[in-house]
Amino acid sequence: MLRQALDAAEQHEQQQAEELRQRRTTERSPLMSPPTEVVTTRQGGYSSTLDGGGGGDSGNGRFSSVNNHRDYREASDSDDDGDDDYLSEGNDDDWQSQGTSRSSLSHLREVSDSIFLRIWKTIKGCFILVVNVENLWDAPGQGRQINRRNHCVVLLWFVILAASYTAERTTYKLIVDRTGPFRLFSVEMVAFTHALMVGLGMLISAIYRKDFSWQPLGIPVVDVGLMALLDTVHMLLVFLTGYHVAPTLTVILSQFTLPLTALISQFVHPDGYFKRCCTRRNESSNDERITAEEEINPRIFYDGSVGTPRPGCGGLSVEHISGSVIISLAVLLAIFPSIYTLIDRNFFIYADPLPLMTAYNTMLFVSSCIPAAASQLYKEHIFLQYKQPVQPDHLNFILSIFQFIFASIMSPLVYTLLGFAAADDWPTLYPSSDFGKNYGDGLRCFFGTLDEETQMNGYYDDANCRHSLLLVVLYAFSIISIGVAVDKICNAGATKVMYRGVSAGIILAVISLFVYDMHIPYFSYGAAIDSLNLVCLMLLIVGSEVYHRVSLQDATFETGYPEVENCFEEGMVSE
Repeated sequence: MLRQALDAAEQHEQQQAEELRQRRTTERSPLMSPPTEVVTTRQGGYSSTLDGGGGGDSGNGRFSSVNNHRDYREASDSDDDGDDDYLSEGNDDDWQSQGTSRSSLSHLREVSDSIFLRIWKTIKGCFILVVNVENLWDAPGQGRQINRRNHCVVLLWFVILAASYTAERTTYKLIVDRTGPFRLFSVEMVAFTHALMVGLGMLISAIYRKDFSWQPLGIPVVDVGLMALLDTVHMLLVFLTGYHVAPTLTVILSQFTLPLTALISQFVHPDGYFKRCCTRRNESSNDERITAEEEINPRIFYDGSVGTPRPGCGGLSVEHISGSVIISLAVLLAIFPSIYTLIDRNFFIYADPLPLMTAYNTMLFVSSCIPAAASQLYKEHIFLQYKQPVQPDHLNFILSIFQFIFASIMSPLVYTLLGFAAADDWPTLYPSSDFGKNYGDGLRCFFGTLDEETQMNGYYDDANCRHSLLLVVLYAFSIISIGVAVDKICNAGATKVMYRGVSAGIILAVISLFVYDMHIPYFSYGAAIDSLNLVCLMLLIVGSEVYHRVSLQDATFETGYPEVENCFEEGMVSE
């Protein structure tokens, strides 16, 4: 009887627990599983897995005991289940809201990531489209879209080249006019800034490619140092004298480098006019050698066609000679007022309080083209001699470092030239003893900490230090942009487009500096001299177009690599 009563009581409690479980199941959200089922399933699964090797009875018994234990606890705590159910319902609602907010945030994050990814891919594709100009005209396909793409890319680099050249000429004149007595220090600032920007570009490229190896330069460092020395002399003369040169003349006179390269090549080229005369004079006693020389001389191959090098002219054609003569005529007309000032020093007194100083500085500015032409010819000679692949970034970086070093060494030696021809006692205007003070004031000027009194009355020339550092950065950046644009256009096979981009830059630079000249009190020579400068500009463009109509004979060459030795030659011979 007692056994039956206990069984009946146990069945009644099980029925109540089952009813309570069903009521919880119906009241809970369908998104959340009952905690009892989760716990039972995890423990049952864990028990069956742990005891699976000992037989099915052990696992089933443990699973039943756990369920019964949970049922008795739920039945005995039936009074507290109402509160627990209420709390669990509230928590389920919070969990649902939190899950919805998290899902919405993740969706927004995915959408934003996809948008940024699309924008990045679009920008990257446009960048690759513009930058990848290798063998542009030899690209496969001749459809309308291909041709349009090729022309658009070259046109873009044409615009960049013209704008960069204009910015380079304009910022140069603004730097020398604003820095005044500190324009010698600006040479060091330009060289340092250029080296810093090129080095930063090399670092970014190495990080992007994950390659930090330093490739060999391909030419001796001594030759690079000589190139940098010639470039430094050119920069020092340009920055020293540019302060007293008319703005438009700084563009026109700098083109005299091209005729000078043609002239110097007559002395150094194997087929140059003057070197050929000296060679013939030294070998006049040996008729056989002269005969052999005449046999290999390109004179017999000259047919008068366009672009054919003329014998005895240093590898130059008729077009090169004609273009050099036209450019020289433009430069000669541009410096005619300065030449006449040396004859009659008071003729242009109405336009310039010190016309003699302007005339001397203009002539010295023209002479700065001599080291520039020598540097250009020496670079071509070294590249042709070694015929090794050269990294342009590495070469420009080393050149800038050498230029900074040479400028720091040579600046104290030429410091007195800041007052060149300003007065009869011009060496006393900038004595060498004041170089240290000028160096410190120049550093403060470029960083905007120099007081107004020192700028206006501290030295013979006035200074305006506003935005000086920004102008130096723009000047260095424009030089880099010119090099990149020239490299891209040449790689595309559009060399003539490159020269026309330079011509367009010259025109825009002259126009910009003419507008700038109208807003400064100096160099107001009147309509006659302005018309003369316009004629010089037209002659300069025509001469440049004629000169670059054909390429130079030694402008391009095949890169020479060292031959690989045959390691199996001896073995094959011995066998």
